[in-house]
Amino acid sequence: MKAATLFGYYGYDNLGDELLCQQSIKMLKEAHFDKIYLLVNRKKVKDFLQTGILPIDRFDLTKVFQAIFKSDVVVCGGGGILQDQTSLKSLLYYSSLILISLALGKPVLLLANSLGPLKHTISRCIVRFILKRRNLYFIARDPVSFKYAKLVGAKYVSLGTDLAVGTIENLPKLEKEKRISLCLKSEIELEPIITVAEICGFSEILLVPLSPQDEPACERVSKKYGLRISTQPLRDLISSSFVVSQRMHGCLISCLAGIPFISLNNSKSKRFFERYFPNYEGFCSKEDPTKIALTIMKLKDVKLDAKNLVEDYAKMWNDVLNLLKTLKKE
Repeated sequence: MKAATLFGYYGYDNLGDELLCQQSIKMLKEAHFDKIYLLVNRKKVKDFLQTGILPIDRFDLTKVFQAIFKSDVVVCGGGGILQDQTSLKSLLYYSSLILISLALGKPVLLLANSLGPLKHTISRCIVRFILKRRNLYFIARDPVSFKYAKLVGAKYVSLGTDLAVGTIENLPKLEKEKRISLCLKSEIELEPIITVAEICGFSEILLVPLSPQDEPACERVSKKYGLRISTQPLRDLISSSFVVSQRMHGCLISCLAGIPFISLNNSKSKRFFERYFPNYEGFCSKEDPTKIALTIMKLKDVKLDAKNLVEDYAKMWNDVLNLLKTLKKE
């Protein structure tokens, strides 16, 4: 019986991270891991109970240590955990999990992760130290992270894609409505966007929070402009005609559904999508409502094709399965 420990930012109702969790579990099960210790928010432990999955409180250090000790491999499933933009504490927590695992002789797979931003010197030192470890396997989500890992001397590194691409198989086929969905983490001015939406014939602007952290900003914008807030984020995104998002996975989900998007002030999103759409004009480094409105007019009839993303995902899937089978035997 083979066991794995899986960790990430799981159990916080962040749509993107929950999709990453689902795909990571699916991959580990297909690699025939019989037992998966899943580190989650302690308030959601019971929600993740299922056959073969043993959810544990991610901050119960005794149980976390025991899970790692019992595992054949430790996996970080997707996302951008090795960064200090959110907080230095977050990076130190995840780095500690990785270093403890390596100290116990467990191979660690950073599966479809991105690196950075790393603002602090100590953060850069920690990440470089981790990447150089002999038993550390890094599959980069984007070319920038791949090149950085190679530059600092990572022992094993390859280029993959985002784990959430795998959800394309399960996305429902919904008829597109003439609607713009806004995935906001922070409040922005909407007057020019509302004007352009009316000119272009959009019937609604809908606020779509992808995380509980987004809800306060969405509520303020809703109150200010009289806009509806989604209660079905995934369904409302894929049935929209246009998406404007401050979160990368809002853009990715729309792309998988063939919907044009604008990515707002998100370097991770830009460096991921430029690989697939090098001439795409939907990246706004500043949240200028006039520029956003003009970009909506320019891109509203664009049809996005996710074929290359899906092909990269299939290749990464096969490579990871082969790697996991190898690590199980060691």
